[in-house]
Amino acid sequence: MLEIKDFSVAARDSAVLLDGISLSVAVGTAVGLTGQSGAGKTTLLKSILGMLDRQCDITSGEIMVDGSSLYALSQKQRRGLCGTTLGFIPQNPMTAFDSRVKIKNQMLETLQLRAGLSVLEAQKISMELLSDLGLDHPERVMESYPPQLSGGMLQRVTVALLLALNSKYILADEPTSALDEENRALLLEQLEKRKNVSGILFISHD
Repeated sequence: MLEIKDFSVAARDSAVLLDGISLSVAVGTAVGLTGQSGAGKTTLLKSILGMLDRQCDITSGEIMVDGSSLYALSQKQRRGLCGTTLGFIPQNPMTAFDSRVKIKNQMLETLQLRAGLSVLEAQKISMELLSDLGLDHPERVMESYPPQLSGGMLQRVTVALLLALNSKYILADEPTSALDEENRALLLEQLEKRKNVSGILFISHD
């Protein structure tokens, strides 16, 4: 279970960013989180991922992942959770990829390193998931560089990668923001299927 217990974060100027947040996400459940801009939703996700800005301090509480305190782990141990235990769908997918490297190379390398797949297995799964998420020409997407793809296409690439990694907990930060109605439905359908084996924290204004 992913547990956030009485968790508070403040900026160095003493501004309170999170104040006593408590929630839990178990495998097999989806938890929705909403709030106005600036309410601290993304700050919470950064806290779970160990990516808080240096100008922020945790003032109380803890985050537990399967019974282990996240902030008691070393940086290397926290990195080890990323992808397979904690999967992240960013609000801005443009920042998720190296613009100088083809999508194919980034996806296959990640799946080889994090999921232990062979090149052929990684390519097969990537193509299938890209197609399932409404990308009609997955071969072209794989051979493209990130700047050659739209925000909506990149958002679906990040989701395909996360689903291929079989993340135990999925942290979705406005995952449908760059998608039209049809492709939003496809993404939600894939997440609904994954809910049987994952816990989902879904952040949205919708």
